[in-house]
Amino acid sequence: MASEQPADTFDLWDQDGDGLISADDILAGITALGLDIDADAVERLVAAADTDGDWLISRAEFEAARLGRDPEIVDADAAFETFDVNRNELIELDELESLLRTCPNLTDESAETLLAAADLDGDGFLSRAEFTALLARLAE
Repeated sequence: MASEQPADTFDLWDQDGDGLISADDILAGITALGLDIDADAVERLVAAADTDGDWLISRAEFEAARLGRDPEIVDADAAFETFDVNRNELIELDELESLLRTCPNLTDESAETLLAAADLDGDGFLSRAEFTALLARLAE
């Protein structure tokens, strides 16, 4: 008997597949189930999970809200995949800022400071290896 992977809850809500959950995504999903919901309630839900003020819920924000606490980063590759929003295989400054907003207890250092210290090749981005090394340093 083949085992099926459980559905990715984030992907179920991300109706348009852009990697972000909007109030419209949630409304569309609930409406598709034949249920009614107050649009203001959905906006409050999005606002509660949205840590960067863009009125969208990223995967990291979704996981933090779902867990009800700061997510613990135990898998550097999974964290890289989560925060590499544009899927260019680099962590950019805004993506590093998202990590720090999502995990505020990770460090008191700014994203700019962390990027400068961890960017070993000086290209202005963090490769997967540089990101992994940064997380290891922060875990010490």
